[in-house]
Amino acid sequence: MKKKNDILEYIFLIAILVFVNIILSEHFFRLDFTQDKRYSISPVSQKVLSSLDGDVYVEIFLDGELSPEYDRLKKSIKEKLDQFKAYSNTKLDYRFIDPSAEEDKQMRDRGFTLIAQRGVQPKYFLDEKNGQKTEKIIFPGAIVSYKQNETPVQFLKGNKVQSDEEQLNQAVEGVEFELLKAIRKLSIKEFKTIAIIEGHGEPAKENLEDVVSTLNEFYAVKRVRLDSLSVLKGVNMAMVIGPKTAYTEKEKFILDQFITSGGKAFFAYDAIDIRKDSLKNGETFGLSKNVNLDDLLFKYGVRMNQSVVEDMNCAKTVIQTGLNGEVQAINFPYYPVVYQFGSHPIVKNMDAVVLRFAGSIDTVKAVGIKKTILVQTSAQTKEVQVPFQIDLDELKKDLVPESFSSGSKPVVCLLEGSFTSLYKNKPAPFEGVVAAATSAPSKIVVCADLDMIRNDYDAKRDMPVPLGYDRDMRYIFSNKEFVLNAIDYLMEEELLLVREKEVVMRPLDAQKIKNDKKFWQVVNILVPILLVLLYGIGRFIWRKKKYGTPRNAQ
Repeated sequence: MKKKNDILEYIFLIAILVFVNIILSEHFFRLDFTQDKRYSISPVSQKVLSSLDGDVYVEIFLDGELSPEYDRLKKSIKEKLDQFKAYSNTKLDYRFIDPSAEEDKQMRDRGFTLIAQRGVQPKYFLDEKNGQKTEKIIFPGAIVSYKQNETPVQFLKGNKVQSDEEQLNQAVEGVEFELLKAIRKLSIKEFKTIAIIEGHGEPAKENLEDVVSTLNEFYAVKRVRLDSLSVLKGVNMAMVIGPKTAYTEKEKFILDQFITSGGKAFFAYDAIDIRKDSLKNGETFGLSKNVNLDDLLFKYGVRMNQSVVEDMNCAKTVIQTGLNGEVQAINFPYYPVVYQFGSHPIVKNMDAVVLRFAGSIDTVKAVGIKKTILVQTSAQTKEVQVPFQIDLDELKKDLVPESFSSGSKPVVCLLEGSFTSLYKNKPAPFEGVVAAATSAPSKIVVCADLDMIRNDYDAKRDMPVPLGYDRDMRYIFSNKEFVLNAIDYLMEEELLLVREKEVVMRPLDAQKIKNDKKFWQVVNILVPILLVLLYGIGRFIWRKKKYGTPRNAQ
């Protein structure tokens, strides 16, 4: 009878396990007890993945012999893709590829070239073993394919000023965002509309081509003139980029009513006029400029100052230093390089941006408006009010740090809330039209530097220069990433919320490991043995009490 009961209990236990396994296989879930929820994906990701109507395939070129740091990045990518696969109902598949596995050098180099041509940039570093250094190349990126289309993913981004360990931690934090952004790019079905305002001497199309061509992958971008009250109907966001001439009151009213009715806006222009072409002759001037938007922005909560910011932390410019045409790149404080950002999703883990003749922004009182400074200069600055002269000969001298003591200057500000119309309780410039009495919630980004979004153009090659590229430093700054992130946030793309996740670095204490190494080795050997012995003794006592015969039994 006892044996029969044991068999029944065993069968019953197996049945429970099989039943639980069937239920769990139909309803996927994960319990994540980590403080920073590093093993969970956001509801945004779950929503995107569950709505896929085609198969997604991911090739990750990060395999083979990797350092512990890059192996951690690989592990993080694999964990995220496993979760993606589960939430996509197995519509996503992936594989890791080692580009260095090919033994034939010619074929291996050809493979490297093909990967780079597909958009995944390599990283070179020296690997030292047994006192010998060898150059190695890895591709910390992937290619995401969906319905005959593909797009590259670059994981190793973030602030290059940070240490390699911090950069890799930023890469780990950004794995989910970068993968999801690629999937969203390939699977987007409905395009929101962005209107770039024209008619005020704005930059030519080729000077906005880099950012606009990228925006066209996610949004429907069009150019409009504010010539009627209905011109912005159906538009989700308006962009005011680099006007040189003043807005009329009618144009400003159209823009104001668009924003107060819930439309989003992005302002990026220089508040002063600097003839940059004159710098070729060694000097130029900064003069006042009026585009008739100051009162509008003041009403919304910011003031664009009639000044330019000089920063000790800056990029370079090339000047002539000799009579025979010799040139030299010198620090140019009018080109601030900014790499200290806050934790807002727009700028989190972002590399430095470069500014050129940037002004500063002051926040002013605006009821119900939340103001967030997104970009600000270093503390070693000075601010020059118009009118002023810039003489390159003066810059040949050493900069005097003591004169750069004005503190950090805000350059980009985010405004959020219900904006009060500039024309509330005022006559409208259109006959028979009255400004809306109530306002809908909206968002505005104000940038006091046109070059944050304007790219140069290479006339010889007849192609745009990448936004943020500095020819003298031969470096691409993150201006484009900032603009795209800011627009995604304004357009209320939930995807950007994924960037809020933070993976906390918890480095081990090397000295403590060294001191306590033997102790923990002994613990790891003896404790399992003791636990097995205790389990055996406890089970023996339990069975004796349950099944043993009393001593006084006859």
